[in-house]
Amino acid sequence: MSGGRKSKPRVRNKRPLGLSPDNSPSKKNSIPTPMDNGWFISEPVASRLYQKSAIGQPVTGGIVVSDEELMFCHWHRHIPLPRDWIDEKLETNPNFVYQIVAYDTIRSSGDKLVRDGDQWLLWNRETHPINEDPISEVKWFKSKDQFDLESIISWVNDINSGRNAEIAIVDEEMDVTMYRVSLVSPQGSLTPATRNFYPNLGIEHLSRTFYRSDEKNWLNNEDDEVSELFSELNSRGLLVRPGFKYGCRWRVYSTPIEEDHAPWLMQMVEDVSTNWEGVCLSVRLAEGVNKNWVIAFKTTEWNFIQFRRHLPGR
Repeated sequence: MSGGRKSKPRVRNKRPLGLSPDNSPSKKNSIPTPMDNGWFISEPVASRLYQKSAIGQPVTGGIVVSDEELMFCHWHRHIPLPRDWIDEKLETNPNFVYQIVAYDTIRSSGDKLVRDGDQWLLWNRETHPINEDPISEVKWFKSKDQFDLESIISWVNDINSGRNAEIAIVDEEMDVTMYRVSLVSPQGSLTPATRNFYPNLGIEHLSRTFYRSDEKNWLNNEDDEVSELFSELNSRGLLVRPGFKYGCRWRVYSTPIEEDHAPWLMQMVEDVSTNWEGVCLSVRLAEGVNKNWVIAFKTTEWNFIQFRRHLPGR
């Protein structure tokens, strides 16, 4: 007999096709008709979809919805699908299923998600695009997709001030994990070490102090990126210790090591996984020990980008 937790696994959403009889309207809705930029849904159902849920873009006589909005309306608003459309869509774009799963997961939380070019804009459940600006910009990827840090950094840099950057990752089980990504500036309260006075460096054993290779290289004024980043963190009043047991380069302290735990686990660009599966593992491990996972990268100066798990609708 197995031990452990007694709670039952959650029921996974299979998202079947076909209209549910639950709360179905007395008069069946019409099948949407294709347009150049989406699918046309006529009044009166169109007004309810737009006014209440910000679904579609208003046009004369109704709204035009995107492919992912059409699927959401099929699952949750009793809108029938065009005949053979799903088969045709999957034949031309096998990734379509991941796209609509990501969209449905976020929308089902109550947030309002609206297509904007190749990404989505998000409003929380209490607001509407008619009278509020979006709170987030959203992208989606598959878990096996390449982790392109350069494009993520560029995107986060270009996001309008005040908006969050959110990423939905869809795994091969059709589950979605959300991340909120932000540029951060770690700071600490420690007195920076100098090359003549460095009491916080090294580890005491056998009545003497042992120094790590990165500490010795910095003390010897080595000219490399690791020493440069070490110097940057030191100048910010931060202390770095090995991150081996947490699967990262460094754990980074903002206070003396005996006073509090390290707030950050830090990687350099060359340490980071090449796909989202590895990124998910790193973030999960960091948050499992109450730390933030941060990547240090160099442009004209050192910058830091943080990945945190995020629950839709929260």
